[in-house]
Amino acid sequence: MADWLERNEQLVKRLNFQKVDGVRIRVPSIPQYVAGVEHVTAGVTGLASAVGAAVSAQAGALWGVSAFASASTGTAISSLSGVAAQNATLAWLGGGSLASGGGGVAVGGAVLGLVTIVPALLVGGMTMGVVGARTKTKARGFAATVDVEVERIGLVREMLGATERRIEELRVLLGRMTERASRALDVLELLAFDPDVHAREFLRAYQLVTAIKEVLNTPVLDPESGELAEASVEILRRFA
Repeated sequence: MADWLERNEQLVKRLNFQKVDGVRIRVPSIPQYVAGVEHVTAGVTGLASAVGAAVSAQAGALWGVSAFASASTGTAISSLSGVAAQNATLAWLGGGSLASGGGGVAVGGAVLGLVTIVPALLVGGMTMGVVGARTKTKARGFAATVDVEVERIGLVREMLGATERRIEELRVLLGRMTERASRALDVLELLAFDPDVHAREFLRAYQLVTAIKEVLNTPVLDPESGELAEASVEILRRFA
């Protein structure tokens, strides 16, 4: 759509504020529209790279430990770097350093090897499971805390299931809308565009593309509560 607008900028400007079937056309700032699309494209590329780097379950578990755990000396692992950070992370997974009664780097390496069997979506749960097992072996007094965390992981898995279903609903909706928008854009491309004759075709394509943008911008989860966002239900209802 941005490409077509850029090629037909002067003609499209003539449609601004005209009414078609009772709908007033508001032509966007085409340079801003194009720049916005380029920005989104760059963001999606970066996101894809980040996802590709994060699919390793081991990498996810290591990140979780390095971000939140402390070395046997009490120093936050996140403040360490290089070999020191690596050894502290592995020792933490192994139940602590040999000097503190843990299994040390060797046992931590073995624990990390087990993480590869866990699906990437459950890396958080696996990391917490390792935390729980490690804590329970060191002090039975933490058993209640471990049980709470196990319950929490169960709730998280339920939320993941609900989130996956909502994403699938949005994906199906987006697929249908994309087909319609693609057909509308194909019609525009085939026209020797005349704003006095083809305003209806322009409006249809522009409305569909704008609707797709709304779907893409709809949050699946509420950033404050962590629950499924009401906005995602509303967008499904509106474009059903």
